Amino acid sequence: MLDFFQCLTKTAFFHGNFTMRDIDRISGVLQSGRYFKNWPQDDILELASLCTWVRYESDTVMIRAEDPASALFLIVNGHVELSYTNGDGKNGVIDLLGDGQLVGECALAPEACYAASIKTLDATTAIRIDGAAFANFLSAHFERALTMMSVVTERLCQMLRQTEELKCRSAAQRLGIYLLANAVPVGDAYDTPLTMEKSALARKIGMTSETFSRALKKLSEYGVSQHSSGHIIRIADTEMLAEWCGLSSSGIREEQSDGFKVAV
Repeated sequence: MLDFFQCLTKTAFFHGNFTMRDIDRISGVLQSGRYFKNWPQDDILELASLCTWVRYESDTVMIRAEDPASALFLIVNGHVELSYTNGDGKNGVIDLLGDGQLVGECALAPEACYAASIKTLDATTAIRIDGAAFANFLSAHFERALTMMSVVTERLCQMLRQTEELKCRSAAQRLGIYLLANAVPVGDAYDTPLTMEKSALARKIGMTSETFSRALKKLSEYGVSQHSSGHIIRIADTEMLAEWCGLSSSGIREEQSDGFKVAV
């Protein structure tokens, strides 16, 4: 099985033909992602027939809150921001999502409206899945419907964990947990590449850019340093940082990346 990024190369996205319906290419991407990778090939091909390529430039609204929910989107390449506007007209960020993430799940509910707005942070390629057609597909495929229920439940649990982090941990601890969750081993240390602008990452973990800078400075006391013009964050001692961030010792003993991701 090709991994997600190998599949991108195979599907030849860079030829510019983002809107043509191509079941074989779409099915390859669907099957290499996390949501549909265990589906039988026949079901993948049937789902791919409900999909189209879409391409959005940076700072483009893909979905508006309260609009009729007509489609789901699998982000293939790029980053999007989920946001809301309260009754006083104040905007707030719910989350930032990137490659391989599914958004717009409200489209699976009959006559539903989108609960949040979604805007691209950079040029974004996605697979659009027709909501009504996908709902009909799931009604005829019970096991696939259970899979999608699991996806929606996992997303809800993730949002609840994020809410807990906002209420129970300091800004520096939240940043530390994010860095640990995305760290990869490099020699005797761990590096976390920043794949989005620091201002966007700050919004993702619930803080301003100024607070982000202060949090990063605080983490320097626990072996965190910046490299490559700030695009790579190095963690000298993951266990020390994890302990300070309040992660359980059982999570630390797990495989580094997976264990920390559970905590985020």
